[in-house]
Amino acid sequence: MGEHTRVRLVLTGGCILAQILVMLGLAGQENREFMRGAAWGAILLFAYTLWEIRCRLYMSNYVRALIVITIVADSYAGGYLGYYMTSQIFDKALHLFGTYSFAMFFYILLAQLVIRQPVNRLFTCLFIICLGISLGVVYELLEFAVDTINQPLIPGQASLVDTDLDLLADTVGAVIAAIQLAYTRLGRYLAGKLFA
Repeated sequence: MGEHTRVRLVLTGGCILAQILVMLGLAGQENREFMRGAAWGAILLFAYTLWEIRCRLYMSNYVRALIVITIVADSYAGGYLGYYMTSQIFDKALHLFGTYSFAMFFYILLAQLVIRQPVNRLFTCLFIICLGISLGVVYELLEFAVDTINQPLIPGQASLVDTDLDLLADTVGAVIAAIQLAYTRLGRYLAGKLFA
């Protein structure tokens, strides 16, 4: 088993274990809404990892670690510690970081499945920005649907200003991911891995 595979399994297993522990803590708080979210985060990461192995896809462990941090921060800090309820900036910071992480994740995935050849840096940069912003919009639409059904009471997330600030944070995260993947050593390294 190579180093990359070992790290992949440690990150995925660590995330699943962390999510199980968070779910136990959330059960003690009788917080079913965040328990479901924690469970879905673990299930989706596990399913993706199995699919990645089966289809022989490549995902940078740096990006995988960012995804794990995003998933655990949402359930542990946001749900269990209650930062969504007590902090006005936690949600915005997680939007920025999460979009940064997921824009890179989906770019790497799409580069293998759809793009399949090197493209110029400007196209890469614009593609990642559009991808990240689109992910943010889809997330906001899902959040709107869930909020309409469940009617949660989270301070600082009850208005269009919240949605606008979330989308602004998503845009900043997407721009950071785009610049990093299009114009840095990490981007050149990944291009070598993806388009070799």
